[in-house]
Amino acid sequence: MAISDVYTFDSGAVAIASTSQSPILDLRTTATKRAFIVGIRVKVGKTSAAAGNTSLFTLGRVTTAGTGGTQVTARPHDATSAAAFTTGFIPSYTIAPTVGNVLAEWILPETTGSMWEEFPPLGYEWVAPISDQVCVFVTNTDATSTPIEVQLVVSE
Repeated sequence: MAISDVYTFDSGAVAIASTSQSPILDLRTTATKRAFIVGIRVKVGKTSAAAGNTSLFTLGRVTTAGTGGTQVTARPHDATSAAAFTTGFIPSYTIAPTVGNVLAEWILPETTGSMWEEFPPLGYEWVAPISDQVCVFVTNTDATSTPIEVQLVVSE
């Protein structure tokens, strides 16, 4: 018997054409449940950014809660799992979230066609607390339009 249900939230390809910190995918929990992020996958798509540029991915709790956005469907790893309590949202916010407490950061080359990179936590340190948001942000060193895709694997 599984100890929890596991879901994947996928941002799809989000074009980032700035060097500002940009939200890519955020998780929102309910007033009764918290969620554990058990894996993060990131991918840099086709870009004409010059060699030597990078994409900084930041996973953090937010200080300014995002509102609006487009909800993404949680995909259960077990087809018989109940509906997820956690919801995921991608950009098009009324108010964009801003990073607060940084949980983890990674740097990848801002180059065309990177493979999916996966970052599992060492334990249960990546928690989306009750009634809170945890968001993945990206900061590129080049303002060339770069498609970024993020998947969060979440245990409830």
